[in-house]
Amino acid sequence: MPDLWNRRQFLTLLGGSALLPSACQKAESRPVKQAKSFRVFDALIYSQKPNIGLTPIQVNGSGFWKGQNRSQPDREACRQIARTAATKFSHFVIDIEHWKIDINQDSKAEVQESVDKLVRVIRWMREAAPSLKLGIYSIPPIRNYWTPVRNLPGGRSSWRTANRFLKPIADASDFLTPSLYTFYEDIPGWVTYASANIEEAQQFGKPVYPFLWCRYHSSNRLRKNQFIEGDYWRTQLKTLRDRGADGVVLWDWAGHDKPRTNILDTQQAWWKETIKFKAAL
Repeated sequence: MPDLWNRRQFLTLLGGSALLPSACQKAESRPVKQAKSFRVFDALIYSQKPNIGLTPIQVNGSGFWKGQNRSQPDREACRQIARTAATKFSHFVIDIEHWKIDINQDSKAEVQESVDKLVRVIRWMREAAPSLKLGIYSIPPIRNYWTPVRNLPGGRSSWRTANRFLKPIADASDFLTPSLYTFYEDIPGWVTYASANIEEAQQFGKPVYPFLWCRYHSSNRLRKNQFIEGDYWRTQLKTLRDRGADGVVLWDWAGHDKPRTNILDTQQAWWKETIKFKAAL
């Protein structure tokens, strides 16, 4: 499952600070053109959900290796995943999140090893299913909230250097899926963070389909797993469109509901806003 909780990455993102007031934030101001088309992908893990014309996309984080050793990918395992996926899907997101990918946290040698392994996974899957479009969940860029929100000197340069180290992954991918989940209730802060992460992804010249999750991130102790308000969700969808993203991957998991029904709640404000957004494209 994409990034339900990664304590190490979240503490880095948090930077050990409280949320800055919106007045202290600086939104991206570079001119941006909307993409000619905007795709809405369905990665919603529900057994029952309405059909509103979303494009199915598979997100998978298991089975790329032999047995329980997840340190090395296995060629035949990767090829089999691709062959199976290609019978039902046009796009596939490789969701491997336990390998080290940030040179600001780990050695370049360790990160290079991870880059090489992810590129191999893509290559092996493409060998087996050339028509299947492939991307890696969340990278590049490395998700970063506080660098754009604080707008501190030197922060953007360090972040971009770490992102550019992942260029071989971008080159091998058919599309990029930056993760733009919601950590706080601060809408202007989210817009600043999302705009900067989209811009970082766009430097690689591949279609950009950010992941959005319709709930507050599990790390938010007060709002964890609660559905995002309708106006906030509408702003998120509109921001992606206005900042030139090529689409969006909608993700959610029925396991957060108590009791768990496995049925998408069509009365939630985020879903109603999604329907309106999709109809207006």
